[in-house]
Amino acid sequence: MDKDKAKKRIEKLKKLIEKYRYAYHVLDKPLASDAVNDSLKHELQDLENKFPQFITPDSPTQRVGGEPLKQFQKVVHRAPMLSLTDNFSLKENLEWEKRNEKMLGRKPNSYFAEMKIDGLAVALHYQNGVFTQGLTRGDGKVGEDVTENLKTIESIPLHINADLSFEARGEVYMKNDVFNKLNKTYKKQGKPILANPRNGAAGSVRQLNPRLASERKLSFMGYDILINEKIINQNEELRLKIQNLKTHKDKHKLLKQLGFVVAEGKECKDLNEVQKFYESVDKKRDKLDFQIDGVWIGVDSNTDFEKLGVVGKAPRGAIAYKFPAQEKTTILKDIINQIGRTGRITPVAIMEPVNLAGTTVTRATLHNWEEIEKKDIRVGDTIIVRKAGDIIPEVVKSISELRSAQSKKLIAPKECPNCYKPLQKRKADQIDLYCLDTSCGQTKIKQLIHFVSKKAFDIDGLGRKIIEQLYSVGLVKDEADIFKLKQSDLAPLERFAEKSSQNIIDAIQRAKEITLARFIFSLGILHIGEVASSSIALDFSSGKKIIVPYEFCQAIKLRSQDEWMMIRDFGPEGARALYLYFQKPENAKKMIDLTKLGIKLKLPDKKLQTLKNKTFVLTGELETFTRETAENEIRLRGGLASSSISKDTDFLVVGKNPGSKLAKAQKLNAKIISEKELLKLFK
Repeated sequence: MDKDKAKKRIEKLKKLIEKYRYAYHVLDKPLASDAVNDSLKHELQDLENKFPQFITPDSPTQRVGGEPLKQFQKVVHRAPMLSLTDNFSLKENLEWEKRNEKMLGRKPNSYFAEMKIDGLAVALHYQNGVFTQGLTRGDGKVGEDVTENLKTIESIPLHINADLSFEARGEVYMKNDVFNKLNKTYKKQGKPILANPRNGAAGSVRQLNPRLASERKLSFMGYDILINEKIINQNEELRLKIQNLKTHKDKHKLLKQLGFVVAEGKECKDLNEVQKFYESVDKKRDKLDFQIDGVWIGVDSNTDFEKLGVVGKAPRGAIAYKFPAQEKTTILKDIINQIGRTGRITPVAIMEPVNLAGTTVTRATLHNWEEIEKKDIRVGDTIIVRKAGDIIPEVVKSISELRSAQSKKLIAPKECPNCYKPLQKRKADQIDLYCLDTSCGQTKIKQLIHFVSKKAFDIDGLGRKIIEQLYSVGLVKDEADIFKLKQSDLAPLERFAEKSSQNIIDAIQRAKEITLARFIFSLGILHIGEVASSSIALDFSSGKKIIVPYEFCQAIKLRSQDEWMMIRDFGPEGARALYLYFQKPENAKKMIDLTKLGIKLKLPDKKLQTLKNKTFVLTGELETFTRETAENEIRLRGGLASSSISKDTDFLVVGKNPGSKLAKAQKLNAKIISEKELLKLFK
């Protein structure tokens, strides 16, 4: 290839790679697979190696090209990067509005609200459309030059298709899945793990070696733009947009047009609309693939924003409306040991009450005793406790600097706190301690609660407290006893009226016919969850539509562990656990007892297996079904319902406000369908 052809080819490749980058990062609509993208970049690299005279600073090949630095240079910001005042309630927002109303002589016409990314603020300088310099916020007046590290971030365009000089401001952040993968790798390699995604992003941007920063796979979202020069651009549409940047909303639109990813935002006519946006974001933040710590709220009019000015180091025209704290300190009062349905011992922290993520909590998990010893957590310590979404709070660490002389170090228990039998590890290399006595009361209660739970027999009215009560008075000692209950057994008990006791008996009778998949799940077999239970049911062969537990038990015994391992989504641990469960005499007796009590198992109809071996993942809010109902319908038709996207996913069903699964499914080329399309598949 001669020079002229090489130059033209290089330019075409650069434009196409940028087009793919914009579609993937900004529009969230990939136009090509990663393999195709990598192939184009490889060709570009080869051509630039042969014709180095055509290498430009904005080439995709120059994202990782800088040599390691000895230190970062300090640079004065062209305009201060201000911090924000934090608000935590609608009341505080209304007070902020009143102060601004006094200064403006009226209420602002509208507000703009957007997700506030929990990352590292940076400023990106572009000269004539080319990214030339990137700075950290620093102290707001002076930042550090981290240009080479910021170049490694794919969502930052190295060149925009406009002869424009400007400064884009935004947040560098680390996605949750990247953070989790990095920590798994670091743990295997014996390296220190990252504390959280924000620290991971900040530490990565300040790596002196750009190649190390590149390995962290960071992302960027823009939130503001400062036009440095009034350039009359040949692009008339862009020129008019620059001249008419009247609101923050306009800035968002321009940033997106220039090739930047921007956070989800909305123009709001008043603070009531802002509050609705805040609440909607709060509901879905645990489904996002990145961390946010609140909502940015600003006076939408640029003129009003400038007029309001600055107080201290914060603009008057904007605030950070923060979510309730998800991490706080409190005092550890005691550690108790809870027993799960498998006999696993979980140490639980008993704490001084603390308001966390909007709720008062007094307990938090400590995971296992090895973790307690590793973190040196003692009774009486000041501890950091964290809550994420609906997950049970966890103790992150102890603050040893605040430890008193009275702090008490506890050791791992040797006996079950309920039956006092010796605790053991299932395997020598395992961390968790177990009570392996099947007659242990607490283990049995947890098994019974699982047996009647929504995803198993789904017996309405039999919750945790009722099961504990029935067990304590001796009415229910095992699963079969539930189906022996009579209205006269329940009526005399505390909390039971005649009507409520009869309702429970009726619910028990209705539950006697159950799908095979739900029955298998109800047994609580180690390593056998919902997906594995569905796989077993689909693979089960019988000439009947309904069988009884004893028949199922006998048929299971005929198959070896190796045969069970042939089933999709079934590993060696699950196969072994399933095989051993039905070999035990007490479990065989349970199947006989349940059969005598009239339990019937509905097998999947082979004629209706229209979705056989197809894996579905659901994301967002469904209108016609609850998620659980939709997953059951999928399983009834031979499909597999999974909670996470993988290369085996065939369909992603998208409802309202989908989470990060959508982008991952697009990347893996899974078929994306709506709820209406799912309904058609059910017919």
